[in-house]
Amino acid sequence: MNSKVTDARAAQVAGERGRNPSTISLDDRYIEFYQTTQSVFATFPLLESLRYFIFRELVVERKARTWKEASKDWSRPIRRRAHYNGQTLERADVLVLIEGLREVVTDALLPVYQELRARGVRTQLVGTGGAANLPESAYYLYSSPRVFPPVWAKDSWDALCVEMKELRSRPLERSFRSFCANMQGYFDAVETLLDQVKPRIVIVASTQLAGGAGLLIKSRERNILTFLLQHGILQPLYLPIIADRMLTWGDSSSETLIRLGIASEMLLALGSPRHDSIAPATHVDSKSTLYRALSLNEKPTMVFFSNGNDFVRNGSAPHECANWLEIAAAKYSKYINIVVRLHPNEDGSLYKNSRYLHMTKDDVSLVTTLDGCDWVGSLCSTVLYDALLFKKPVWQFYADEWPELADNWERGLALRIASSAQLNDQIERIVSSGTIDSDSSVVTRVFANHGHAAQAISDYVERSLESAATFSQRN
Repeated sequence: MNSKVTDARAAQVAGERGRNPSTISLDDRYIEFYQTTQSVFATFPLLESLRYFIFRELVVERKARTWKEASKDWSRPIRRRAHYNGQTLERADVLVLIEGLREVVTDALLPVYQELRARGVRTQLVGTGGAANLPESAYYLYSSPRVFPPVWAKDSWDALCVEMKELRSRPLERSFRSFCANMQGYFDAVETLLDQVKPRIVIVASTQLAGGAGLLIKSRERNILTFLLQHGILQPLYLPIIADRMLTWGDSSSETLIRLGIASEMLLALGSPRHDSIAPATHVDSKSTLYRALSLNEKPTMVFFSNGNDFVRNGSAPHECANWLEIAAAKYSKYINIVVRLHPNEDGSLYKNSRYLHMTKDDVSLVTTLDGCDWVGSLCSTVLYDALLFKKPVWQFYADEWPELADNWERGLALRIASSAQLNDQIERIVSSGTIDSDSSVVTRVFANHGHAAQAISDYVERSLESAATFSQRN
């Protein structure tokens, strides 16, 4: 369950201890947190469901609950009674959990669920954490939080504070105890779920979310085989891999996790079901559609996928990207269009003073946008991978002093843009030559089984069902 961070990265982080935390990237702060608390999480396995809450909200953001907020905990079980959708759970061999509303999670899992059902594999789909609009056969899991924190909360908090003295704060402890009470209510609901379904395999697409992590923890207690499907660009916050197997998009993703210290035998590159349907259009003029929808002149068009949604992790890089883009757009507005597509959780304020950039959010579908543009850029968006399926050049913005958010450029999957001057130079080459070079040979490294990844994953799940009973007995 525990993985070691690569020695080189660990040494780098260790050498930065004692610096002002604001000067260390969020990823490196997480690696330090991961290393420092390994023994605590090993001693208190239920704590794994709180890992990202502890790191992000308590260690980094230091979000503390007031006494007024804490007092609401007493009435919370009355206000939030567990309720059900009237569906009766039946036994199934495979349980698939969809948590939340993010497309990257839903679109990774639904194709696998549908493929397994089509093959006659008994599969139960469960939604939680606000998931909605799932197939009628889905069961929505609700839980009622406890009034008081569970018994494991105090000892685990004390152990955390021994390793991380900066957590010693009564307001932070109140936040922690409240989250523990929530999680214990969820664990109670999961126990009932597993009692009724009795799955042999459990599949999730995120363990950064408490629901997915909590289900895997309880499944592993029962020696149920667990699979984690990759849902986005990989980063240190994926550590540790608490599933028995992680099914990655392709060899390039597996290589990233191996560099982070994950054992290769835990990884299997089977592809991305979400990307099976992402491909260039065959009977639609996407370029004309993009021009009309965004009122663009017919000129070579770059689309920059913005990451102005998370300044805690991304630092000042999104602001500098916006500045580089505005300078380039002002200089080359006669020759090219530069479109900025906002992140779904971004409000656009980063570009409020931009005069030459064309802004969009969801005016045009992702597929039409990628098919219709000429090249793409981003800081760390998943589009750094998506665009490869459309044979479009990919520019990754990354200056020396910025936090390392993705390493696509280092692995030959993108062209690094390290400064405003370099951005202008690359655009100048396009304007002068009239050509844009791309390399389509990397697609198979990124996306295994493209077009039929859901089938490949379902094949593996079916084969695994044959050995799941042996796995349970062996463990």
